[in-house]
Amino acid sequence: MESATSMQAYKQSRRQWWQRNWFIMLPLAVYLATYAVVFPGIDSVDANWQRQMFADWTFSKQHSVLSTFVFGIIGGDQLWLCNLMQSIIFAACIITALAVLAPRVSRRALLIASLAWSFYPLFPAYAVSCVKDVLCAGFTLLLCVEVFAIIDSKGAMLRNPWFLAGLTLTLFVTNEYRKNNFLFIGMIVLFLLIRYRREWKRLLVVLVAFAALTGAWGAYCDYGLKAQPAATTEMLGVPLMQVSYIYYEDLHGNPQHLPAQADAYFQAVRPQAQWAANYEKQRLVVMDNKISDLTGADLGEFLGNWASLCFANFGTCVKAYALFEGSLLNPLQVTDDQYSILGGVLHMDKAAAGQSALAWAPRVVFNLAVIDWMLIALAVLAYRRGMRELLPLFLIPLGIAISLMLAALAVQLRLMLGAIILIPFLAALILGRERRA
Repeated sequence: MESATSMQAYKQSRRQWWQRNWFIMLPLAVYLATYAVVFPGIDSVDANWQRQMFADWTFSKQHSVLSTFVFGIIGGDQLWLCNLMQSIIFAACIITALAVLAPRVSRRALLIASLAWSFYPLFPAYAVSCVKDVLCAGFTLLLCVEVFAIIDSKGAMLRNPWFLAGLTLTLFVTNEYRKNNFLFIGMIVLFLLIRYRREWKRLLVVLVAFAALTGAWGAYCDYGLKAQPAATTEMLGVPLMQVSYIYYEDLHGNPQHLPAQADAYFQAVRPQAQWAANYEKQRLVVMDNKISDLTGADLGEFLGNWASLCFANFGTCVKAYALFEGSLLNPLQVTDDQYSILGGVLHMDKAAAGQSALAWAPRVVFNLAVIDWMLIALAVLAYRRGMRELLPLFLIPLGIAISLMLAALAVQLRLMLGAIILIPFLAALILGRERRA
């Protein structure tokens, strides 16, 4: 009798909770409505190739093999199913974050966070776009939520074996979906080991399980699937664009010093005019700049000649870096894909969209520098409001930004999606809770 009464009370409590917080389901409703409008969803060259690789059982590490499996398993060769399941999983990650926020922030803050995740155009647009960055961002949000749960419980969550299993899985998926995520994963793990050193044995179990999963999956990819290695130039976006910019300046009225050996090396790859053509002041034609046959064995020679060319033209080299990475902090610069969504709506390429009468909209709404400054402002507010325990959560967007600054083929919104998706969560925690002493 007592058990039945307890169960009734629990059901009544859950019913009241959902009646009060029903709007946390809004992101799912909006994403499904967006999906219905653009059915069967938006495809991408990369995702199409990944689905084909799964169908042919031939794999490449050019893109995450794990995401290739996910695309293949949940969608097969059907774009409509792939985008439908992606929308649901992405929304589920956000709903989980909202459920964690619910007892910790005001109802108003919770509603604003739900509205932001639902209607800020980047989220529904990417939810129905078949690219690996979407689920990667969803699991990055889950990792942030898990780290917050550890902080909020003062480490008590580390004594829950189910939580540890979930943390291990999230670390694994986040790392495998985008390998440059290892920067913020390493930062987070180091923070946990230092801050919660009394729980070092449990954290060690997580680390060992994470390493075992990563190693086993890597071995399966290498020896079971015989996946082809990724092109070395995937991590050479900055040096390649510096070379392009030096040749661009040399051909446009600003003569550069071109050391004979380095010049011969790079012009053997492609003519000077083509290097220069691969650079534009407002848009970087990244894919044209790859050196597809560059291998790990060639890396030393490439970097040696790049260093020779850059040191001979140091000022130009620094300016090229600032132009390449400037959209992370300079609101007046645009990112490589800032006009992609507008281009899709207007049925034109992103370059043409950037010249259209509506270009002002993405220039304001999808301004990556403004988004980054919002994250910086939130970190400052957390510090000033006495919420310094939340600052480790900012290691995630910091790690993503650093990875782009060190090794990226382009600075793109989709590559920062894992950082952008954290803003409603962090803002709700910092602005939606009472000030602490």
